[in-house]
Amino acid sequence: MANRLEFDPALMPCPDFTDDFYAAFRNSLIIDPNHAGVTSDQEAASHLKEQWEVANARLREQYQFQVLADREEADRRREEADDLQKQKEIEDRERVLEQAREVEKKRIPAYSFVTGEGAHRKPLRIHPYAEKLMSARKYVPLWYFLPDAALEAKERAKEVLDTNHYQIANEGGDSSSSALVLVGTHSIRASPNAIPDAKLMWSQVILARGAYLKALSLGDWPNEHVKMFAEFFACMDTSEELSAKGGVRVLVLYQAEMRMDWFKANERQKPYDLAVTNKEVLEDCWKAVRREEFEKTLKGKHFIIRIHIQFLLIIPPGIPPLNHQISIN
Repeated sequence: MANRLEFDPALMPCPDFTDDFYAAFRNSLIIDPNHAGVTSDQEAASHLKEQWEVANARLREQYQFQVLADREEADRRREEADDLQKQKEIEDRERVLEQAREVEKKRIPAYSFVTGEGAHRKPLRIHPYAEKLMSARKYVPLWYFLPDAALEAKERAKEVLDTNHYQIANEGGDSSSSALVLVGTHSIRASPNAIPDAKLMWSQVILARGAYLKALSLGDWPNEHVKMFAEFFACMDTSEELSAKGGVRVLVLYQAEMRMDWFKANERQKPYDLAVTNKEVLEDCWKAVRREEFEKTLKGKHFIIRIHIQFLLIIPPGIPPLNHQISIN
């Protein structure tokens, strides 16, 4: 606004135009032909007062418009500030609600229960990595159901975890279908101590299968599938291979091969009855065991020959070597 007033004209006192300070102004009015009605000093003072009051009235009117405009501008700015504050509060509430929704998505629901009805079975205590795969109905090596795995999981839970550290891990239970992923050290991950099924002892298979069958409940398998897995292990208990030399090793290989193959077939939507013995695979396992025994025997003979040659090299000439054989078990 041009010529903005910085004071209230209503507060300005009217000057005393009869004062000697205004004598020159009064005389100029008296002798001015344009003011023929002003003929005395008193009339001149009254005329000056009237002019001042008219000018002051205009200033008062201007000041009132200015005050009104300032008030309206202040109200507009206050409304804008209030609107901004309200919008900020709405955005803050929406942000809090969105964060709460995200937290709720990751939170396990609190399902209803029957008051007074307790658990009907002993709680499962298995390795967290095995629990993850079992819940996803994926293949899990039997090692994860041995006491060693449970002990490792217990010790891992006691660690002070640093979420700023990351490592490369294998995602999936089968090396043919697994992928390398970057995970935090606090993540549920595979154990570096896990032993493949084919390298387990028969006693370890027997020890682990009970926990494995119980853990099938994590995947909510249909009853026919649970029964099939149970029969699969039960059939091996009555297998003729148990009474044959090397038979327990054959069953270890057979269990490892067939159980992994069944999960692959299930992912292809072509599962089969695992409890039905696959004669061809069983024969292949026998061949593998015979090959292992042959290689073991061959390595033992090579070792005997090598020791015998070294023994001959250290005998002085003319002295016959001792007729000793070295047996390797």
